[in-house]
Amino acid sequence: MSRTRLRGATLAQRRTRQQGVVAVIMGVVIVVLVGFLGLALDLGKLYVAKSELQNSADACALAAARDLTGATPLSVSEAAGITAGARNTALFQGETVQLVASESVTYTDSLANPFLDKDSSTYPLNTIKYVKCSVSRTGIANWFAEVLNVLPGVSIGPNTVAAYAVATTISAQTTCALPVFICKPETVDPPEPPYTIGQWLVAKMDASNKGEYGGGNFGWADLSGGSSANQLAGQLHGAGQCNLPANGSMIGTTGNKASLADDWNSRFGIVHGSTPLGVTDFTGFSYGDSTWVAKQNAYDGTSQDVNGAMQPNFLAARKAFRAYQGDTVTGLKTQGDPSPAASYQSGADRRLVLAPLVDCSGFATSGTHKVPVQGWACLLMVEPMQQGGNINTVRLEYRGDSSLPGSPCATQGLPGNSTGVGPLVPVLVQ
Repeated sequence: MSRTRLRGATLAQRRTRQQGVVAVIMGVVIVVLVGFLGLALDLGKLYVAKSELQNSADACALAAARDLTGATPLSVSEAAGITAGARNTALFQGETVQLVASESVTYTDSLANPFLDKDSSTYPLNTIKYVKCSVSRTGIANWFAEVLNVLPGVSIGPNTVAAYAVATTISAQTTCALPVFICKPETVDPPEPPYTIGQWLVAKMDASNKGEYGGGNFGWADLSGGSSANQLAGQLHGAGQCNLPANGSMIGTTGNKASLADDWNSRFGIVHGSTPLGVTDFTGFSYGDSTWVAKQNAYDGTSQDVNGAMQPNFLAARKAFRAYQGDTVTGLKTQGDPSPAASYQSGADRRLVLAPLVDCSGFATSGTHKVPVQGWACLLMVEPMQQGGNINTVRLEYRGDSSLPGSPCATQGLPGNSTGVGPLVPVLVQ
């Protein structure tokens, strides 16, 4: 009887001990499972934080790169970068990303050289081409992973996440060019601007047909390498010259080309009959002696006409699809009529154009009526051409060097190729 009780008690104790071992094992397994599940969640949290910090670094680098002009102090670039980067938030949009002056933004003249902050940079200002923005967040607490610290040899603590971005500037995609050249003033050398933005430039005229240009600021130049009036006409009423010659290319075309009036005026939507020649601009509104007495800054300025009435500038006229006013109003002799409203409403940017800058004094010595391209200007076609091709009556408004940030000659702010002539826009390279 006593043996039976002893034997029974021993079996019960064994079961209790086994249940205790199983409980311990299950406890360890649960801890490990919770730990690994927490590790996955915590890694996801760090991934989100990394993405948020990367957004901040990208914004900082792009904003800072825009001020890498070669002349603007690095303090301006740094301030722009820090301001843009700090507008981003991290940790599930819960806190502002912190960027530190003289630490978060650094510069170099080559990706092969070290990045230095603005205070310790030894690179000449006009050689600095790249900017790096670095951001980080320390002490990011885990949600669950630290439960694994109960295991021998495991030590999991708060984490640090960092991100960086490198940006530079490159020429944007631009409008195509008109087959004309712009004379660079002989007394001004690059990189100074040759003209004042908003200044009206008067055309060159070759009355002798010998390449001896008189007063004015521009003349004809077939940028495709030809010289015939038909080639110039095609570029005027067509897209223009989009495959632009590089700086140093020889350009120039003799003659007044009196037959090009209709092709020039096609961009203003001026037609003979009812069919427009090519695609018109969004507006054909003309600016001249009688319609814009200021004789400058028709792009976004203000002026009255000769009767004292305020006139819409180019931006306002384009927004309203204003048509050419007619020869009676402008005092010109285009002998044409404005296109229907639908032509302007379905038009394109056709009066903001590129043109090469050249040294016109070279025409007298070249012997070939060709001179090298020295740069590219952004221009606004302000008025149509009179019948007979009197190009002396045609003026263009200077809107700055084509590589200026914010140039209106960039129809898209998209990066182009490294040899482009468009406005400089920031791009990420790392």
